[in-house]
Amino acid sequence: MFNLTLLRPRIFWIALLGIVGFSCAHSGAAKVDSGGTALGGSSGYLMEDLDGDWVGTLFPNSAVLDPFNFYFSAADGGVISEGADSKGNQWLDIDSEFTSNILNSGRMMAEFDSMVLQSRLFLDGKMSDAMTELTGDYEYVNNYGIPVRGSFILSRSTGNDYFAGLDYSGPWVGGFGVGRNENKRQLDFVLDSDGAVVYGSMTNIVTGAEIHRYSVGAGSFAATNLAVGRIDNLVLTADDGSIAECEFLLVDRDLSLIGGTGVDSDVGEGTIEIRK
Repeated sequence: MFNLTLLRPRIFWIALLGIVGFSCAHSGAAKVDSGGTALGGSSGYLMEDLDGDWVGTLFPNSAVLDPFNFYFSAADGGVISEGADSKGNQWLDIDSEFTSNILNSGRMMAEFDSMVLQSRLFLDGKMSDAMTELTGDYEYVNNYGIPVRGSFILSRSTGNDYFAGLDYSGPWVGGFGVGRNENKRQLDFVLDSDGAVVYGSMTNIVTGAEIHRYSVGAGSFAATNLAVGRIDNLVLTADDGSIAECEFLLVDRDLSLIGGTGVDSDVGEGTIEIRK
């Protein structure tokens, strides 16, 4: 029996092909708002209007799921080359397929399809008149075919100054590898203004026993890719010598969440989320 949920996005893209020819033609008349301001350039929106880095938040339609960070990058006429979220999902051009389109009206659609984990993300939204924001709905389908739906808000990054000069100072609280009761671990960090660890700890939520303690010099949560808020190759060294390594974490510009996945040399692999 066919899974209509999984077929829906594919059918959507096939149906879209009938519209693309018109959208790419771009009539000579400029689209204007009620105040006479041209929308998306002199001939409406173009594929190259998607070029750049788009950074923001995905909001699940669920009271038990928290919002999480996301970005994607496009160039050369709206061709997407990568995307990632703070749940540890990552789509790269070497292991994923991308589809993107923007209609003359500003409606945009994008698909991220991993060829490794079979995770798929679909965005269906609208570009703002100023071409600085994308808003709309998303659907994420994981390896088990389970869909999660919600909305998104993405802003166009201004480049390497977008995440520069942020003040990370203060307490951050969250969890690592939260699963069954005996595996729940709480993370507490105090960071300085540059994102470096001043103090931190990992404790067992159930027993209250301290697993690790982190002191000054343990590591830094500051973004290393300042265009998208990505912290690449983070290494945290605890006072007992154990090491936690993360290929990447994502931080938002409001400094409300740092999240991703990592591997601790003592307790294994887990999801990292700390909130200010």
